[in-house]
Amino acid sequence: MNPLVDIRQFDQSLWLDFISRPIIIDGKLQHRISDEALRGVTSNPAIFAKSIGDTTDYDSAIKALALQGKTTDEIYTNLAVSDVQAATDLFRPLYDGPDHGSDGYVSLEVSPELVNDTEGTIAEALALWKAVDRPNVMIKVPATLEGLPAIRRLISEGVNVNVTLIFGLERYRLVAEAFIAGLEDRAKAGEPLARIDSVASFFLSRIDVLIDPMLEKIAAAGGEKGELAQSLVGEVALASAKQAYQIYKEIFSGPRWEALAEKGAPTQRLLWASTGNKNPKYDNLRYVDGLIGPHTVNTVPVETLDLFGKSGKVAVTIEDNLAHAKEVLARLPELGLKLEELTQHLEEDGATKFKEPFAKLMQSIEKKRALAVQDTVDDSKMELGQYQSAVDAQISKFKADNFVAGFWDKKADLWTADEAGQHSIRSYMGWLRVAETMVGRVTEIEQFVHEVRAAGFQHVVVMGMGGSTMAPIVFKSAFEKGENGLPMSVLDTTDPGAVRAIEASIPLADTLFIVASKSGTTAEPLAFGDYFYAKVKEIKGDKAGENFVAITDPGSKFVTDATAASYRHIFLNFPEVGGRFSALTYFGLVPAALYGLPIGEILERAILMMRACGAYGPTDKNPGLEFGAALGVLAQQGRDKLTIVVPDALHDLGLWLEQLIAESTGKEGKGILPVAGEPLGEPGSYGTDRVFVYVGYKGQADEANTAKLQALAAAGHPVITLLMADAFDLGQEFYRWEVATAVASAVFQINPFDQPNVQAAKTATDKLMKAVEADGKLPETEAPAASENGVDYYTTAHGDGAAGVLKAFFAQAKPGDFMCLQAYLTETPAVSASLLALRQRVMQELHLATTSGYGPRFLHSTGQYHKGGPNTGLFIQFTDDNPQDLALPGRSYTFGTFKNAQALGDLQALLDNGRRTLRVNLGNDAEAGLKTLLAALPQLK
Repeated sequence: MNPLVDIRQFDQSLWLDFISRPIIIDGKLQHRISDEALRGVTSNPAIFAKSIGDTTDYDSAIKALALQGKTTDEIYTNLAVSDVQAATDLFRPLYDGPDHGSDGYVSLEVSPELVNDTEGTIAEALALWKAVDRPNVMIKVPATLEGLPAIRRLISEGVNVNVTLIFGLERYRLVAEAFIAGLEDRAKAGEPLARIDSVASFFLSRIDVLIDPMLEKIAAAGGEKGELAQSLVGEVALASAKQAYQIYKEIFSGPRWEALAEKGAPTQRLLWASTGNKNPKYDNLRYVDGLIGPHTVNTVPVETLDLFGKSGKVAVTIEDNLAHAKEVLARLPELGLKLEELTQHLEEDGATKFKEPFAKLMQSIEKKRALAVQDTVDDSKMELGQYQSAVDAQISKFKADNFVAGFWDKKADLWTADEAGQHSIRSYMGWLRVAETMVGRVTEIEQFVHEVRAAGFQHVVVMGMGGSTMAPIVFKSAFEKGENGLPMSVLDTTDPGAVRAIEASIPLADTLFIVASKSGTTAEPLAFGDYFYAKVKEIKGDKAGENFVAITDPGSKFVTDATAASYRHIFLNFPEVGGRFSALTYFGLVPAALYGLPIGEILERAILMMRACGAYGPTDKNPGLEFGAALGVLAQQGRDKLTIVVPDALHDLGLWLEQLIAESTGKEGKGILPVAGEPLGEPGSYGTDRVFVYVGYKGQADEANTAKLQALAAAGHPVITLLMADAFDLGQEFYRWEVATAVASAVFQINPFDQPNVQAAKTATDKLMKAVEADGKLPETEAPAASENGVDYYTTAHGDGAAGVLKAFFAQAKPGDFMCLQAYLTETPAVSASLLALRQRVMQELHLATTSGYGPRFLHSTGQYHKGGPNTGLFIQFTDDNPQDLALPGRSYTFGTFKNAQALGDLQALLDNGRRTLRVNLGNDAEAGLKTLLAALPQLK
């Protein structure tokens, strides 16, 4: 038997007089709802002072809000509203259920400073009601004389009200009258009365705390009065509550009430408050066990709730000893104690007791706010040499044109004069302020993470392409797994060897699979999801969906499919945020949180950069604007190969930057080519098309790169240095680079948010896949230009044997060109080493920029630049015969066939755009085939 559950048979509801973000996140509140029959939560300024002011749990949120320019009052309101929203969402199934019993509410109090301000109370209560935006919130309003008209008005407006600070019976009558009058006002206006719920919170233990010492003093004096006083010690609060219950029964009966009840009005239930015992002489459950009765609520502190669960006595007691209760109240005047005057004192004292901790809380928030706004972003160092004056001129032009204000106002004509293009731009600028939105979603994500851990999951696999997976890859490489995080793998290739490797490395039944697709139609993540869903279903049957999570845009077909497959959770992202700008949305932050990272701190750093970039008003320096102007001007003057240099700890940052920059700028024959993963050489290894950007850490020596960068700057190459304090500054760097990319695109006068050439490869792939479905295989290709030692070379360049073909292909290179390696292969250290060796040969001998990417990953990344940017690329595509092929569930083709079709489709799109291409099929052994190619590679110059 559990008293917490058993008490429901007597129609009393237990609410918890406490709220904090940790109990929402860690599942404790949900546990109390699910397993302990908890039916509501109350809060007050003292509770929030303890939760917010006395802990560090809210510090990241406070800082993020402070950096947005929020006042201390606004910060408090935001934090309180966010917690109440999260709690109301947990109670929503109860509130909406058939057995709600007018429960499922969470209470939020107006400022204690408004205790004697009717109009101020009404205004704030309506503002809080609107801000929380949940039907199961109650707004707490004090039962002062000034509060009574506010109660009536709010009830008439349809606001649920928890009337607080009731100590006396006469005041309780006035509270009930205000409630009924408000319902009558609402009925006259023709508004519905159902589910306009209210409770009258009668405070108990404070009555005894005040009166007992007075009675004990009289008792100590002896005599008849002393004997009477002694008999009343500890009895006044319970007697008041029992008498209040009789008044409740009287008020909510008879013709006046019945007229409202017929229209669906619920009664205003009595709620017993201040029920934690404050006198060690008394039973700690005296204000719980002694007041059980129908249509009542008891809101209790955590300790009292737990104690009642262990030793509570469940029986109807609210009407026990009514005659004695009446006698207690009737005989107080004989002792010179006027209860109405004493309860008026308690009301005034109660307001003070809330004002003092509230003032302390606001002081604490103000202190943290003031510190937050003193923070500055990590500065950049730009060594631009002869290009400095041109960059300065562009920045001056931007300032003269009021570019920053227009940027934050989403004025699309900053990028293009084309009307359709402007509409597209405005549709995809949600990234500008999405970090603000995500600060409010941190609790939701952290709740989900705790749920996943509690369910026993041991691993996470993120499955997607492009912007859906780039940020998780960066987070995984830049951070150690958090203390409570789960190991994470990322699958962003249709290569069957990679799929097999993931499958072999994870405990299938205990792995959470995140299927991430913005559009919900991206072929690769849907294929990954189908494959692993079938594998998990073999183990768990119809419960396979418990292992799957979707991240996608609202309204996508994937939402329907994931719902039908009973996915554990579906995170709906933001349609106005493009994939490559989504690092600070659910796509990046859900995996990061599962990996154990404090995502609130990452967002806090991002908002610091937003502030520096003018999001909240003019700034002396604008790091995003200055960086973007430099990149744009340098590219216009021929320095369009942005060479990214990072320490080993940030080796995967280049993957994210490649997509952001190439897909945003590579169109209309223009663009900036990001070059990642290319080891630094001596100044003589480079042409005059380079700009070098180093992203590293302050205080961490990276002598090899630093010395070479100094030499490059001395030789006249532009060098830009960005140093982070720690990995959490990735939040600010993601944002800096996003702003800079958009600004550089404005220099080019192009739309940074579309990808007009990406579809070409998809269309070509779709055509090939239709042929596969019809014929069971891919169409035959043309004969190779050379075949040697099991390696086939396909190109329009002619030569004698492998060496001759390679020589002829590279003979097409011109200054300012670049080489792009496209490896539709299983990613292994040996394959990556061979690709790097080829890049180094070309860079040293031809002084070309070199890039390398595994397919089909780069199709969703740099693929746009390859087809839409300047025609300066030499593209070498590597394929193999997929020796580790895998069948795809529900499809007539394999992963390997799908991958090869993507390779051939992209090759066709390159050819259709007049690009110079060489396809090399490496046979059954890609590692051996690459070594064969390197051995055949002649001197290139």
